[in-house]
Amino acid sequence: MVSLVNFVVLLVVLFSLAEGMALHKSVTLHCNSDDGGIESVRSRLRTRDDASDRRTIWLHKGEKLNIGFSLPKEAIVDVKDVRYSNDGGQDRIKLNLDNQELGVFWTNSLNGTGNAWNTFWSSGPIGEMVRVDAGKHMLSLKVEEADEYGVEIDYIRFEVYGSISQELQQEDFICKHHK
Repeated sequence: MVSLVNFVVLLVVLFSLAEGMALHKSVTLHCNSDDGGIESVRSRLRTRDDASDRRTIWLHKGEKLNIGFSLPKEAIVDVKDVRYSNDGGQDRIKLNLDNQELGVFWTNSLNGTGNAWNTFWSSGPIGEMVRVDAGKHMLSLKVEEADEYGVEIDYIRFEVYGSISQELQQEDFICKHHK
């Protein structure tokens, strides 16, 4: 079952790179669901005291989040960080942009017998900057390999270069959870 989710922008920072150069924004996204379906993202939200907004999204092997967004003009997208928690063995996470692989990272392994879910790590930058045309795009995070406990995603932060701040604030960010 597919669940539609609204993203809440947690952090929006505007930088002036240099006189006459394009502006970019750093956007940190976290899912909140208004879908009450049986296998909705809402059923996967976990409360964690040290999460950025006190919630994470719990994913298992083979599951993914698709984050759709639309840009009014050509821009450069740069995935800066995925913040996650893990209680168990390493998990392999893959990020794609428009069905092109950006990169893969392995989560840290920590066995806290259920008590390590509130310990968070950052993936750091994933892949290279990618130039995208104006229009609709899809950023996908997929759990390629995982133990029986999966992984919890706190947020995904990416930067968009070449969009004026007012335009990006009006963009739609939609997440679909695929099982």
